[in-house]
Amino acid sequence: MDNRNLQASFIERLNKLLLTVDFAKLDRSCNSVDDSYAKDILKQMHESFVDVYGTDYLDRGYEFVELPAVIQGRNTGHIGLGVVTLDLESSGEHWGTFFLTPRGVIDQGTEKMSKADSQYLNKTYIPYDYWYTITLERDHHVDFDNIPEKVSDILSACYPNQPELKME
Repeated sequence: MDNRNLQASFIERLNKLLLTVDFAKLDRSCNSVDDSYAKDILKQMHESFVDVYGTDYLDRGYEFVELPAVIQGRNTGHIGLGVVTLDLESSGEHWGTFFLTPRGVIDQGTEKMSKADSQYLNKTYIPYDYWYTITLERDHHVDFDNIPEKVSDILSACYPNQPELKME
């Protein structure tokens, strides 16, 4: 299957999953002690990617990909889940983010974003950092050496047999 078909298949699976998500509960879970709901949703997103692509490791053989991610506002510390779009032909250049918010899915890259959605993203996340669940061959844009403990804990749900992902 070529890259475009893989992308389409993954997006289709994500859309089916998102129909079942309680977005307000997800937001609360990401930012509370009991983050089990957030971990479960992220793990399902990650497993959908692995099922479609047949791997959790990508190399230069792909151009644009959408990856499940944990997102954190730099100024607010607010944590959420989302899907980041990266260009792997340019070392993982970030092209956009779909935020899973209490307001539903907000596509940061759309020109049709409502003023209320734009204000929400600016107040809650912008600027932000992200950490995706998939391993990439090369990406100098994401600092996986300094992941906040809470983010690391949520990401670890995708790799329960790899305790080294836990931050000390």
